Order: sequence, then structure tokens, then C-alpha cells
Amino acid sequence: MKKLLIAFILVFIGINSLYADRATAAAKAIIAAANLESNGYYIRNIPGRYLRQGHYRTYNRYLYRGSCYAIVGVGDNSVRDLDVYVWDNYWNLVAEDSDSSSVSVASFCPRHSGTYHIRTKMYSGHGFFYQVIAYK
Repeated sequence: MKKLLIAFILVFIGINSLYADRATAAAKAIIAAANLESNGYYIRNIPGRYLRQGHYRTYNRYLYRGSCYAIVGVGDNSVRDLDVYVWDNYWNLVAEDSDSSSVSVASFCPRHSGTYHIRTKMYSGHGFFYQVIAYK
């Protein structure tokens, strides 16, 4: 019985820390979105995901010529280096933030409307990240 109780407590602690990490990343994304809105941007969406080191997530979004976009990636406290890359429909790199920071920002104004590939890569660390996509 004691082993079962200890196992339950360890699982419970693990689940709570998992949600705490997600909440930390979400709070950072809300702050980033508020900052973008105060600079005249409209928030398009904020997708989130868990990533391990060396893994990435690619979102395909239709972006419009005549608008300017800011893509901000923010992670929880276990994220060390998060990078964002944006390619056009022909996989030409149009924007990137590949510095060594846990917050990544790529901004650009598309030359043409179309589908763009937005990739967030966990270069170092692991954890939840949210990607704020904003336009003006």
C-alpha cells in the first residue's frame, strides 16, 4: 500500500509540473501578445506544443501581401534556445530569428500573398512553447 501511495504521489507531482510548465509558457505568450497589441498588431492565433531538444513544429499559414507580421515564440522555463524560421510557398527563407535565446521573434512583410511555412525549432532545452502570430 505504501509503494502504491508513493507511486501515486510521484505521478501526481509529475502531472502538476507538466501543467505548471504549460501555464508558464501560456503566461509568457499572453504577455507577448499584449505587447504586440500595444504596438498596433492584431493577434491572429497562438498555437502551442511540447518540443524536445532538436525537434521542431511547422505551421502552414496563409499570409497576405500588404500586412506585416510578427511571429514570436516563447517557452517555459526549461526552454533554453528557441528559433523561428519563415519560408514562402517555394521554401525561400524570408525571415528568421536564430539567436541563442528562449524567446524568438521573426518579423517581415510578405511580397506576395500565399501559404507560408512557419517553423519553430527547439535548439536547446525542452518543454512547452507557444507561437504568437500577429499582423498589422
